[in-house]
Amino acid sequence: MKAKLILIALSAGLLASCSFDAPYAPVTKAEKVEFRNDRQDIYPEDVRKDPARYANLTVAWAGIIVSNNAMEEDLGGRIRMETIFDHRYFDWEQDEEGPGMRLLISPRGEGLFRSVWYMKRDTDESSDEDAMKYAAPGKLAIVYASPKSVDDNGTIEMHYHFIRVVDRTQFTANELEYGRIPGEPFRPIEAKRPKITTNSPSH
Repeated sequence: MKAKLILIALSAGLLASCSFDAPYAPVTKAEKVEFRNDRQDIYPEDVRKDPARYANLTVAWAGIIVSNNAMEEDLGGRIRMETIFDHRYFDWEQDEEGPGMRLLISPRGEGLFRSVWYMKRDTDESSDEDAMKYAAPGKLAIVYASPKSVDDNGTIEMHYHFIRVVDRTQFTANELEYGRIPGEPFRPIEAKRPKITTNSPSH
């Protein structure tokens, strides 16, 4: 039986013909609290320009998981995660189709940020390997966190409050391209067509 993992929130201490747009819906009580209180109008480049100004604010960013380092801790049955994310623009809406939903994030964003965060082992069999699979590179994360510092490469260190991991089946970055919201218009991403070449008849 596959072990399940539950995220710990450290709060305070499909484009289809039958789909429709709806506001982004947090899935847990802890995320609802963060979403209601955190800023969605602050972006990584804002933080890089003036880190001290945003140090006491909590922001909500969407990011593709780039890499992970998981470590089991003896106290509290926790698994410590060190994750690097690639920021992506997100309009905080979701396309709903029947019982499912998809988030249409932009393929563009404002660079890397990282955070240390924690998972709780749901069973004794849960391991750091399970945690790595749960938050595997390529998945999307909705990260609620406070900026701490910016390193020499421009990667932003974040103090996390809550993280939601979104499976690959529930988001796409291949259908709409856009920038900051409000701001640049949305542009559908056209599928790349194969290049067709014709050979001249030989004489």
